[in-house]
Amino acid sequence: MKYNHEYHDPWAWSLAIKGATAEEIAEAFGVSKRTVIRWTWNSDGTLTSFGEALQSGREAADARVVKKLFERCMGYDFEEEQRIIEVGKDGTNKIGSIKTVKKHVPPDTMAIMYWLNNRSRRTGEWSQRQEVDVSIGTEEREVFIYLPAKESDGDE
Repeated sequence: MKYNHEYHDPWAWSLAIKGATAEEIAEAFGVSKRTVIRWTWNSDGTLTSFGEALQSGREAADARVVKKLFERCMGYDFEEEQRIIEVGKDGTNKIGSIKTVKKHVPPDTMAIMYWLNNRSRRTGEWSQRQEVDVSIGTEEREVFIYLPAKESDGDE
């Protein structure tokens, strides 16, 4: 398939914003992953218009995910419609009334932990992985490890 920026760029953006991988994009276009990569980059290492469309779509998708993760961290309110079903005298069901109910989703502890762990990766303040430095100053020291002697079989 020959690349056509007027056709492929908008389609690439629409696939990228839905979270499609390079393999999935290649499959949608009926080309190899290598072809998608070739369409993405110029020979000087800059993005082509196709690559810019992919990058723009991915950034928009990432921004939506970050927003939702932030909402899970902070908690959020939403409205839900509840439909009241009434049973008629003849035994048939019908929707009687619809009322809107406000609901609250409390902050999610795991989302908070994930957010803090990733946001403070450089400082390690909220990291779940602890690094321990066991060095003693800057001078080098020899370490001797003593292992038990091999038991003899009586043959020696």
